Amino acid sequence: MFNWEINEPDEYSKSEHAHFVDLTTRSYITAEGQATKHTDDPEFLRLAKAAARIAKTISDGPDKDIPISGFKPYVPYPIQAVWQKTDQGENFKIWIKQPLFVDEDAFKAALEKIHFINTKSEELRFEQLAEGIEAQTINHGPIRDNSCQAFQVLNKAIDEGGYQRIKEDEYREVYIDNLPITPDSLVLVRFAIDLNGQPAPDMVHN
Repeated sequence: MFNWEINEPDEYSKSEHAHFVDLTTRSYITAEGQATKHTDDPEFLRLAKAAARIAKTISDGPDKDIPISGFKPYVPYPIQAVWQKTDQGENFKIWIKQPLFVDEDAFKAALEKIHFINTKSEELRFEQLAEGIEAQTINHGPIRDNSCQAFQVLNKAIDEGGYQRIKEDEYREVYIDNLPITPDSLVLVRFAIDLNGQPAPDMVHN
């Protein structure tokens, strides 16, 4: 069985040192909303749970009578979210990566298999997206503010490389240990960067 944690260890590294990834266009299950309590916010947790449920249903494939050409057993990818500061709190967009053989028809078939209590199917989408070039490092526990260790590590690496953050008010969290976040949880933090005319660093391409 394909397991992202084993087969893609560099993309989902647990290292506390900064390193770089270049993540090209892939398919994602997505959902968007607003939060005032970050990952503790009920709205975020509601949509994250619904997106994860779809991802799990798709991963069951033939066992749930979802036709997927070229299906191979796999562990669903972790939930991730892009966070952007606003005057009212934060906007978030949840992403869950899908294997290359999963298409929108599989997504739609999975939606039909699920009865949601507090989520509308139109709140969940299937999109082709690219993360681009990012600096990443691991954080222990929830991200409380910009002074956290992960932010300091990434900002230092970006400055030393002569790179530039694409959006200072936006970043990505990948929930390696799933949700909800505890003080012991590992959260992979990513800043999207522009090389700013500098030579490309050694990095993972996927």
